Amino acid sequence: MYKFEIGIAAEEHDAFVANHALCNLLQSSSWAKVKDNWDSEIIGVYQAGKLVASSLVLIRLLPFKLTMLYTPRGPVLDYNDASLVAFFMKELKHYAKKKRALFVKMDPTVHYRDFQLGEKVDLNPCAEDAVNSIIKAGAQHQGLAMEMSATIQPRFQANIYKEDFSHEQLSKSTKKMINQAKKRGVTIRIGREKLIPEFFKMIELTTERQKISLRNKDYFEKLLSIYPNNSFIMLAEVNLKERFAETKQRYEKNKENLQNLKENQVKKKHNLEELDASLSRELKELQQNIAISGEKAVVAGTLSITFGTTSEILYAGMDESYKRYMPAYFVWFETIQECFSRGCLSCNMGGVEGNLNDGLIKFKANFNPTINEFIGEFDLPVNHLLFGLSKFAYKLKKEVF
Repeated sequence: MYKFEIGIAAEEHDAFVANHALCNLLQSSSWAKVKDNWDSEIIGVYQAGKLVASSLVLIRLLPFKLTMLYTPRGPVLDYNDASLVAFFMKELKHYAKKKRALFVKMDPTVHYRDFQLGEKVDLNPCAEDAVNSIIKAGAQHQGLAMEMSATIQPRFQANIYKEDFSHEQLSKSTKKMINQAKKRGVTIRIGREKLIPEFFKMIELTTERQKISLRNKDYFEKLLSIYPNNSFIMLAEVNLKERFAETKQRYEKNKENLQNLKENQVKKKHNLEELDASLSRELKELQQNIAISGEKAVVAGTLSITFGTTSEILYAGMDESYKRYMPAYFVWFETIQECFSRGCLSCNMGGVEGNLNDGLIKFKANFNPTINEFIGEFDLPVNHLLFGLSKFAYKLKKEVF
């Protein structure tokens, strides 16, 4: 017999979610603190005294004292158990009625398909059963959207699994990019709050370049304070003063080699002249960069959070003026390594477009990800008379989510 409970303890919920196959950071109890402009509650189902379903529910106040409910990447339960799904949805609807909700939106972490780029795509045999169980329980499936802008959370993500990731498993071109970063003096620094100002500069440069809106500095401070033991910032930086000294030494040595050439060494002269021009350009660039940034420059960064055996690279940025130093490849590689060293079995690099033909996937493909395609969003109507208003409310998702 099932028993529905409101107000599941955060510790019990987190332990359940962290050890569940559908584990996701957005279902951690602390995510409610991140989304502190919403009310929240944790609800669940017990069977024989054991928690078998649990969900963080975010509650948004709408006009006329109505609400909309959202369970991000939830609920967390066994969707192959049709009776459990039906019971949970029935009780969720009763709970939503008490909250004067128009509807409940959900986007479970059930995989529709998993595949690596270039592989044949096979449907998860349990996906259709999960979709049908949710629909049978009264929810409306919002379809298999392909664009990231069409859903609250991306329906496609590039996720790296530990068994598929090592330096040896990277492509030759990716290894080359990482090695170039090292050769050009890029180093890695890891930390937390003290690195926020430098990391935020990378985010500002990225938002300006891509003409998108990301988060402010306060938001990053909030994330790190809410997940004190499970979050970190990783920065890639260049010691410009040292790089200038090394480059100048190479430049002077190359000049010496040019002067000592014999007249018949035509090919070698051509190569040395090309190197002379390249080093001369780099010295000029380094002088300009030192004037702007000082002796050291942060050139790229990531912010990540782990939960259970999963991890998320939530934000990343780069100074485009240092693009040829290949810092993004190096800092992402080290970030993924760090997540796995902390006991994670997967590292989510973030959402990608469903057509798999955008700049995001081209970069992320360097790290051998698996593409997770989720079953999509569902709306559970609560107030059928006013359900049309819920469609209007959903259009506001960019503002409220």
